[in-house]
Amino acid sequence: MKSTLSVAGLICCLALASCGTDDSTTETAAVPAPERILNNGRILTVDEEFNIVESIALDGDRILATGNSDEMAALANPDTEIMDLDGRTVIPGLIDNHVHYIRTVQRWHQQARIDGVDSREEALAIISEHAAGLSPGEWFMVQGGWSVDQFSDRKGGFTLEELDRAAPDNPFYAQVSYRGAYANSLALNAVGVGTDGGSWQQGRGSFNRMFREMPAPSEEQLEQNLYRFSADLAAVGLTTVYDVDRPSAGDISLIARASSEKHLPLRVFHTLKYRAETSAEADEAAELIRAHAPFSVNDRIGLLGLGEHVYGPMHDSSNTVESYPDEVWDEYMKLATVAAEGGWHIHEHVMAERTIIDFLDRLEALNETVPITDLRWTLAHVLTVTEETIQRARALGLTAAVHGQAVHQARPIMPRGDATRPPIPPMAALEESGMIWGLGTDTGVVSHYQPFVTLMWAATGLGIDGTPIHPDPVGREAALVAHTRSNAFLLFKEDDLGTLEAGKLADLVVLDRDYLTVPAHEIKDIEPVMTMVGGEIVYGEL
Repeated sequence: MKSTLSVAGLICCLALASCGTDDSTTETAAVPAPERILNNGRILTVDEEFNIVESIALDGDRILATGNSDEMAALANPDTEIMDLDGRTVIPGLIDNHVHYIRTVQRWHQQARIDGVDSREEALAIISEHAAGLSPGEWFMVQGGWSVDQFSDRKGGFTLEELDRAAPDNPFYAQVSYRGAYANSLALNAVGVGTDGGSWQQGRGSFNRMFREMPAPSEEQLEQNLYRFSADLAAVGLTTVYDVDRPSAGDISLIARASSEKHLPLRVFHTLKYRAETSAEADEAAELIRAHAPFSVNDRIGLLGLGEHVYGPMHDSSNTVESYPDEVWDEYMKLATVAAEGGWHIHEHVMAERTIIDFLDRLEALNETVPITDLRWTLAHVLTVTEETIQRARALGLTAAVHGQAVHQARPIMPRGDATRPPIPPMAALEESGMIWGLGTDTGVVSHYQPFVTLMWAATGLGIDGTPIHPDPVGREAALVAHTRSNAFLLFKEDDLGTLEAGKLADLVVLDRDYLTVPAHEIKDIEPVMTMVGGEIVYGEL
């Protein structure tokens, strides 16, 4: 096992500083002692060799060194804070490559969340607890992030009786992705639907009607939501997220305005926000792209790239089998060409093999005139991509973003090639190809926000309820790499984030159990004891 950084060299420099007689020599040779040492742990560095060490030394917002406890102790001075990990496991701060962050911020105060909950009884208790804190008549909701398949005790949607019992004095609905919602009697009667049809309401119109009954948040409430949602993400081990939403989701400038007063408890990067649903709007978007600079970020926040819908009409699903018309692709490639010329990173929603093949045909042609192989463009979702297509994408320097939507679906595993098999991303094929791929959630409406639920699914193939649902899990180490080191690469932050190595930003998570040895289905139940961002404790304590 190696120690990150030349620990012996650091110790030597400290020794020289303490005994040197020439002032100029001492000043040159002196190495500052660490401000803080986390000692006596099981630290998964997630570096290229996946080294595991006992201790990590921090100086300011950066990692000074890692190694064994004696080596780190030798770096300390009387002012160094020593924190005893008591054998706990530490991992790099988790990075989510695909969130709808600013959209979720908008209504976080009006939500009960049952993401990742595998008990129907517990889910109803969460709804009931939230209702108990509200005034009678005040609306609230579960705005997605769950599925009727996730409960191990009893599957299926909520009944009218269950929801009326959980929220007797408050209109309430639980949205299921974008398919519909389960609502209680007060909500159904408030929008004139009535209760004869039971709790389930099909289609977007159902929950949109109820959503419109809820008061819009004030600017003060939005800022409170921003910090509260960010704190909730830090509490589950996320230290960096990438917002890929549309301008209609909310004003992204809220992040910069609020964080100018005080740091958010995690790093939030985002895409350029514009509307491009027509050829004229695409022309306007092209000018906007030219007027901005990619990677306009600092260590904490900022504009990174484009996506997830560079051109709105190019928006496929896992069931897409026909090519988009040339006129759609022409508008898309007009924007993609401007992006390539400006050095922009693109993160594009492509679920189906047909769409990905058509995309690659055009990117290969573009690459002949405007090289894109260093731009790390990301194929997001990739639910039905094949191994041959993965190799084509890899040759163009593309990356992949895999998301945990399928974690909720308690469906039996089907052999590969079976037409009845539900579309799921081929993680093992991505891993074996050598293509860099990362994990995300696609929270908040479509999927959960807890990274350990995603890690369980990627590592073991299990759904929230414990059912095997993915035939090609990649194992625990590869899954953790995908949620840390690989995502740092996708975000062009590999020099600063993703591993616990000397010189990198001190983003880390102390866990309540060992990720590498805990029983498979308990991976989703791992909880951070403490989360650090840039050496600052943003959640918990030891």
